[in-house]
Amino acid sequence: MNRRSPVKKAVLVWYKINKLSLLSSLIVMRDCLLNLQAGPAALEHLHQHGLHIRDFGYMLAASGGPKWLVLAGLDKYLTQEHPVDMQGIYGLGTSAGAFRLACYARQDATQAITQFAHDYINTTYSGPRPPMEERDNSVKNILDGIVLGKEKDIISSPNMRPHWITSQCHGLGQRANWMTQIAHLGLSYMANRVRREALGLLYSRSCFIPEDSRLQLQDPHQLPTDYHHLSSNNLYDSLLASGTIPLFSPVRQNIVGAPGNHVDGGLLDYHFDMQLQGATKPLVLYPHFSAQPRAGWFDKKLTRQPRPSSYDKVLLLTPSAAFLARLKQQRLPERGDFRAYDDITRKQAWQQAVDLSNYLADELQKVIVTQDLSLIKPLRLT
Repeated sequence: MNRRSPVKKAVLVWYKINKLSLLSSLIVMRDCLLNLQAGPAALEHLHQHGLHIRDFGYMLAASGGPKWLVLAGLDKYLTQEHPVDMQGIYGLGTSAGAFRLACYARQDATQAITQFAHDYINTTYSGPRPPMEERDNSVKNILDGIVLGKEKDIISSPNMRPHWITSQCHGLGQRANWMTQIAHLGLSYMANRVRREALGLLYSRSCFIPEDSRLQLQDPHQLPTDYHHLSSNNLYDSLLASGTIPLFSPVRQNIVGAPGNHVDGGLLDYHFDMQLQGATKPLVLYPHFSAQPRAGWFDKKLTRQPRPSSYDKVLLLTPSAAFLARLKQQRLPERGDFRAYDDITRKQAWQQAVDLSNYLADELQKVIVTQDLSLIKPLRLT
């Protein structure tokens, strides 16, 4: 008589109990983790010439705080596997996106991105609501690791021509105390609800560019824009200002070559709504954490979409729903995680997001190697 051993019986019982979860895991693993979507002009180019990083003249890098961690794998892949193809590309970013571009510009770009992610994850506070000085110092500590001693490296980089944006405050925003800042933000929210163009009464866009850059921003909303050359005297302060969240950190004043009060560039250009001109190649590479971009920070809760013309030449790379389902929180990392979780739990979740982001890089590489352009879908703004 053929009798099963106790070990075989135990294995069989375990398999029956876990059969459904195993099957669902296999299904998730077969799903695409990276969504690729292209605007009409970009899609036409890709179908005619294929997907090659060397064909891109621009790269966008959005605000969003720790959400950027799911893009770390793509950032490391692009800097490590396509350093020559990325040379001379015009990068445009705000806030955490601007910090990423500074990493891209360094000679040791891959290591810089790895260190940026490490420092971001390991930021800790004394409590759920730390004082402004503590919060501000945490941002400076991260930026120190990116910039200090690397200023000339970043400004004169052949790898990436970094550009970033700050929002220069006007009206009540010219006063630095927190009460007028609250009032200014309230006015900004209401003005933007009426129409985005109204923000031009309260802010102007300051775009910090390398001295030899020819970048021009074609804004359909015609928000006032000033261009300032990057130098060793204003690199750190302008980059810090681009990531200065109002009421989270103090207003940045009197940046060399750009007087006035400056705050987070993401207020005006959270995910961008503009066309780019000046580079020799028209295509725009956009590794992003959301398939639903919004122009400015005040548009986050609105259904208002960017203009389709702003995304005509864009290839948008975003994590899919299947990717998000793999994350411990089943969503993107957020600043609110500092209050929602203890440090150990938060760090583990954020590190997992970075680790899994390597799968996004793997899928991009597969598309580039196989040239399976059927995986690139038309971009639909929703």
